[in-house]
Formats: sequence, structure tokens, C-alpha cells
Amino acid sequence: MALSSKSPRPEVANPELLKRIKHIESQLAWLNQMAWLDDIGQVETRTSPITIDQVPNTPSAATSVYPRTQRPRPPRDSTPPPERRLSQSVPHSAELDAANIPRFSTLPPHSVMQSLIDTYFLHAHNQPYSYFQEESFREGLAFGQLPKCLVYAVLATALRFSNDAYFNGAKDQATEAYAREAWLSVLNDHMTAENCPNLHVAQTTNLLAIIDFTAGRTSSGWLKIGLAVRIAQDLQLMKEPSGTSSVVEQEKCRRVFWSIYLLDKLVSCGRSRPPAIHDEDCQVQLPCDEMAFRNGYAQRTATLHQVSSWTAESNHIGGNFALAILAASALGRCARYVLHQRETDELAPWDSRSEFATINTYLLLVSHHLRVESMSVDDIVQKHQKTDGSLDCQDAGHMLFSHAVFHLCYCLLNHPILLLLRLQKLNYRVPANFLVRSLHTSCEHASMIIDILDQAATAGLPIRASFYAYATTLAGSIITIAIQAENQPSLLSVSKLQENSQQALSILERMGHVWEHASKMHQQLLLFNASDVASEIRLDSSLPLDTSPGLEDLLWPIVDYGLMCSRLKGLEAKDATSRPPPFEEVNGFSGLDFNVDIDSTEGFSGFGTDVANTMDPDYYMSSIECQL
Repeated sequence: MALSSKSPRPEVANPELLKRIKHIESQLAWLNQMAWLDDIGQVETRTSPITIDQVPNTPSAATSVYPRTQRPRPPRDSTPPPERRLSQSVPHSAELDAANIPRFSTLPPHSVMQSLIDTYFLHAHNQPYSYFQEESFREGLAFGQLPKCLVYAVLATALRFSNDAYFNGAKDQATEAYAREAWLSVLNDHMTAENCPNLHVAQTTNLLAIIDFTAGRTSSGWLKIGLAVRIAQDLQLMKEPSGTSSVVEQEKCRRVFWSIYLLDKLVSCGRSRPPAIHDEDCQVQLPCDEMAFRNGYAQRTATLHQVSSWTAESNHIGGNFALAILAASALGRCARYVLHQRETDELAPWDSRSEFATINTYLLLVSHHLRVESMSVDDIVQKHQKTDGSLDCQDAGHMLFSHAVFHLCYCLLNHPILLLLRLQKLNYRVPANFLVRSLHTSCEHASMIIDILDQAATAGLPIRASFYAYATTLAGSIITIAIQAENQPSLLSVSKLQENSQQALSILERMGHVWEHASKMHQQLLLFNASDVASEIRLDSSLPLDTSPGLEDLLWPIVDYGLMCSRLKGLEAKDATSRPPPFEEVNGFSGLDFNVDIDSTEGFSGFGTDVANTMDPDYYMSSIECQL
């Protein structure tokens, strides 16, 4: 029955309810508008490109690195059409707060975005991964040629180095939100039946893998790295790119592949994490010199297979990025031998036919190409000074990284713990002084890693690469063991060892302000220094090797990259006023008897105890918890 026109109009009994209804209606209207704009973007490009509000008609004022004949030209009407300018439809932070919409689910203001892009190329580019040529990236961003997933991934990567006031108190929240938006875009815009991944998606997944792995989400990061590898293989990036594309585009494809290769090797420094890319499958030439890439010049370089021979000439290898790849190749061989628990090589390490001997020979070749004996941090600084006197940190970063990774190879190959765990599975009589000599070798190169990073920081070279935390922790654990061997001849002095140990902790503490996993490793190394584990390792080859059941579970966290990045467990309830209990009390471990020739039971000559008493474990754990 229809209501009579004379029926009285009902009164609004609750004005607050009406206000809430209007709020919900406005929020739904905004979401509908965003969905409509997204549909338009999918119809036009299927990749949902991002453009910025108030885009100038000319590219950013970055230093030009394209030859004029190869510089991409925008159309005459370079201003994107109104319906494609998403930032016009994205509310400002006040409007988002009023509509109760997550603040970081959309792009930040234009000025903030530009600040983050600048930060990325200042602090993250070439440290050590090289995904972009800076000017082409900036031009692609300005003219809407970059997909949403890549833009958000770059912003999330740059945030850890940013001090922009826009993210005050919410940097971690913004990083997670931008990384989530990037990953959802990969799944929704590029992994459906209607489309297929491209180079941008390979770049994105590799960037997101680093964010996940270093944040402790090692399984998620590992899977994303695998996806990046498969995309690269699907795009045939392991082969030389087509000659029909520009010189810059060809080199960009090479560098994306080698960046994926590099990350694949680095995260393989752990048990049951074999690399997905094999060296023999890499047919593409190594990255060219950095200046040639910036200026768009073609440069022929050798392949990885070609430089793995003593007949290769060093001047054909390429630039510093190529040297970093060569060092990573050696690292992959070391990790496969000592960490992946393969049973294919049953020869004793001192046998000239063993893989241990083969890897040492390969390291001699890498040393030859890197010129390790004649290259110091001061040489790196002088070699990479620009004409205006400033330091080319992007190019110098690769040189520094390659030397640190080279020394890490010797640390892994000769790490006392890893060698002992391997030897206990072999029924061989250990030659006299073999383990002692291995300790000497690993200690020498561990000290080199710490000295290089400390000197580089003093000289103004950026210590930005996340992998430096692993290298420092592994080196620090060797130094701790070596401190117990002060009665052994030809080792570094006790004072030098103690200085290196403190430097390692300082490096990790500084890196912890940027990288979450570095804070965890700092705490792990503190606990290792304060425990009695190192003092229980003895190197007496005349006695049979013996290990207790809990040994491997106890010692793997100090050498396994994945375990180092994972969340620390069982350490939250320490008494801040007392020394942390020995590892055997934490893990139910009842002693470590390797029967080797370091017979020191008097601790660290006061060093480990001082560290434990002056560094509050609860303080560091609380700082880690705040970042997770």
C-alpha cells in the first residue's frame, strides 16, 4: 500500500548515524572511481603504468647519460591524458585519514616520490645490484612507461635509506605497505592467463626478495628469488640480447640477469639452499664498464666461462660489476662445497684432486683478476674520484664489494667449524697442522674483511649492501675462535684480534640502523662472543674427532645466512644485569670436543666477558622487536 502524501516525514533520531552513512557513501564512491580508473589502465596497456601529478614536459634534471641519437623521445603532447593521471584521483593524506583509508596504499605526493627516487640512486643503486640506467628510469617514470609493481618496489627499497619527514614514525609501515602493493600488482597485473611477466617484473621480484629475506621472511624471499630466476630464463636473459634493441636496452637486460644471478649466489650461503642458476648456463657477456653504460657506448666483454680460464685477459672482463660477478661465482662454489652437505666429493680436503683444492685454484684466478695484492681502499678511492673531486660511489661500490666477497670465500672454505663438521663425516687421519693452517688462513681473510669495511666507511665509501652484514658476522665468528688460539704461532696479535672483533660489532651496529637482519646478527655475534663455544674447539689432529649430538644445531646459526636473517628465538627473557648463559645452557648442549690443538680454557682474556657485561642483550633484542 502506498504511503499517503500527508504522512509525516520521520525525524532523524540519531544525527551521528547520518554522519556515518554519509562517510561510508563517500568512501564507496572513491573506491568505485579508483576501480574505474584501474579498468581504463588495463584496457589501454594491461600493465597499469604509473604517472606522476604535475609531470614536466621534459625529463628530470638528472645528468644526461644517453647519446642524443639513442635518447628516447616522448610524443609531442607529452602530458599524460587526464584519465590516466592516477595521482589526480588519489586523495592527500588528510583525505585518506578522513575516509579511513590506509595511508600508504597509494603513491606519496610528487615531491616525496622524487625524494625517494633520488635516495634510491644515491644509496641503493649498484649496491651491489644494477637493475636500471638512471636517466632511462627517470624518463620512463615521468612518461608513465613503468608498471605499478616496479615503482612501488623501488619506493619500498629506498625507504630504508630515507629521512623524509613524510614517513616520520611510520617508515617500517610504509615499507611493508609499498612492498605489499608491488607484490599484489605482480600477481594481479602480470601473472594472469591474459599476460606474461616481462623485464620489469623480473626487476620487481628481485627487489621484493631482498626486502623479504633481510626482514626475516626467508622462505618468502627465497620463493621470490626463484620466481625472478624463472622469469629471467623465460625471457632468455642468460643469452645475448637481440641486436635490434638499443645499446642501453641490451646492457640493461644483461645487468638485470647478472643482478638476479648475484642475489641467487648470495642467498645460497646456507644449508639446503642451492643456487638456481648454474655458471655453465650463463652465455651472456659480463656487464660492461660503468661509464660505457652511462654514456650508452657498446663494449664487448668476455663471458663468465671465458674469464674462468688463465688465458683470459683482465682488460676484457668489463667493469667493476663484472668483477663482483666473478667473486660471486667463486662464493657459489665455496657455499656449495661447505654448506650444501653434498656427498659427491668424498676426497679429503688436502687431496690435490679434491674440490677443496680445485676451489683454491679458482680463487687464485679470481685474485689475479681483482689484483687483490696491489689494491687497497685508498687505491679504490683514488681510482673512482670524479673530476670535481667527489667520489663515484656507484662504481666504487662494486669494487669494494668484489674484494669483500673474495675474502669471504676463504673464510667459508677454511672456517674451523665448517671444516670440522665436514671432517667428522670422513674416516681419514687428519694431517698434522692442517686445521691450524686453515684457521690461520680464515683468520687472515676475516681480518681483511673487517679492515676493508672499516677503512671504507672512514674514507666515505658507502657500506650499503645488505650482504656485508653476513660477511662481517662470519668474519667475527672466526676472529672469536682465533682469540682462543693466542698460543699458536703466526696468528695475528691478540690486540689486533680484539680490535677486529670490536670493529665487527661496530659495523653490525651501524648497519642495524638500516637493515633489520644486521641487528639480529649483531646480537647473535654478541652471544657467540660471550659464550664458551669457541673455547671448546680444539685442533689436535693426533686425536680422533668427536662431536656431541647438539653441535650442528648450536653452530649453524653463526654460519648460515638464512638462519642469521631469521627471527632469534629463546633470547627474549635474559637478565640484563648478568652475562648471557653459555650456548650449552640455552640449547641443552653438554660440551664440544673436537680434540684439536687450540687448548685455551681461560676465555677471551677478558674481552668476551667485557662485551657481555657492557652490551645489554635485552636492549638489543627490544630494538630488534621494534623493527619486526
